Amino acid sequence: MIYAEARQQIVSGNVLAWTHRGWRSWYDFKIQLVRMFTRSEYAHVALAWECGGRLFVIEAVSSGVRIFPLSRLLPFYWIPIKLDWTTAVEEFALSKVGEPYSQLDALAAALGLLKIGAGKYWECAEYVMTVLKHAGKDYTGRYLATPTAVVTALQSDGIPTYLIDD
Repeated sequence: MIYAEARQQIVSGNVLAWTHRGWRSWYDFKIQLVRMFTRSEYAHVALAWECGGRLFVIEAVSSGVRIFPLSRLLPFYWIPIKLDWTTAVEEFALSKVGEPYSQLDALAAALGLLKIGAGKYWECAEYVMTVLKHAGKDYTGRYLATPTAVVTALQSDGIPTYLIDD
């Protein structure tokens, strides 16, 4: 599906996922190692956030939890989970913006050692799972906090996944 068509259907709280195929930089190499180590198609997950008619992602990346325009992150996978995206859930999600990211937490998550939401640092899947839990969708007891685990959990609930490109 092309972004211009999907854009009108994506709402706050929908889960977004990215794969990664490049090998041109140190960043690419690290992402590929994570994908190989976790046997994962997906390298990153985030949440959609609609604000003032624009679409953003709220995501945990190496610079910390941030807000970024979704249109600048094509292509991606869209998972249209139906959430009760209340003011309280949105406030919780936004309250984490600016908090730090941890590559060590990402490694701990891949090894099944991360206590989801218990630390002061975030990794992408942990952030998404914690916000989903606040919205009444708790996957934290059944899945590791990895991008593939998030996608798998949602697909196990019968939620489809769509590739969005320009």
